[in-house]
Amino acid sequence: MTPTLVGQMVVGAALVLSVAPITAAAQAAMPRDQLRDLTTDRPDTTESPFTIDPGHVQIETTLFGYARAPRDGSGVVAESFEVATSNLRIGLTRALEVDVVLHPYGGVAPGGPARRLHGIGALDLRAKVNIWGNDGGPTALAVLPYVSVALDPATGIGPPDALYSVLVPFAVDLGGRFGLGLNTGLTYRREERAASYRLRVPATASLAVRLSDRVGGYYEVAAELFGGTDASASLNTGLTYRARDTLQFDAGIGFGVAGDAATLAPFLGVTARF
Repeated sequence: MTPTLVGQMVVGAALVLSVAPITAAAQAAMPRDQLRDLTTDRPDTTESPFTIDPGHVQIETTLFGYARAPRDGSGVVAESFEVATSNLRIGLTRALEVDVVLHPYGGVAPGGPARRLHGIGALDLRAKVNIWGNDGGPTALAVLPYVSVALDPATGIGPPDALYSVLVPFAVDLGGRFGLGLNTGLTYRREERAASYRLRVPATASLAVRLSDRVGGYYEVAAELFGGTDASASLNTGLTYRARDTLQFDAGIGFGVAGDAATLAPFLGVTARF
């Protein structure tokens, strides 16, 4: 049984099994006046350890994102873009959520004579389990496993084969206006269909700063290590604007400093809770 087939089976099973608990959660929705403060997994790449309240959903969307790859050995620079990539986060219990991440449209311009690619991307299925800290405290910890599969491999958008990962999000309240988010974990993937699967170790650290009641910012270091290839790393920063308790806009940019990390990666996004 190939990893692609395994991934497709996992996706199908997860979709079927998620229907009952999602329905049950909707029937026991947390009253709006008892909801926790809005927390998001975007705009930085560091996932938060906090989950969505039961019976509620949160949609986190990259309205538009662009990335320019580092120049390869032939001097060619590839570019890519994404539109409306959305993470639908569904609260099941006080400490559990499931996420469906859809990459509906994107494109790649490989540079040189290679043809441009565009079309639908990947589908990610995730589950986040908060271990502690969901309802307050100086620290919080969660476990976040997920699988990602390309919806149409023929487009060349998305992973060439099923990708498997588990992340461990951790957060520390530094007091005052500052907070620190840390992620590490394991990712099992291959870069192209002809290559072997390899383990990679993602590691990120993001310092959040509250600039005012509505405006926040972050400074992040994101890296990926091991796996038989050179380590990649980027420095990222951005701003958030809380329009109301259930709506937040964001903008950010990443700068690759090592390996194959994008040398330039700006984006715009929005988060809405229902």
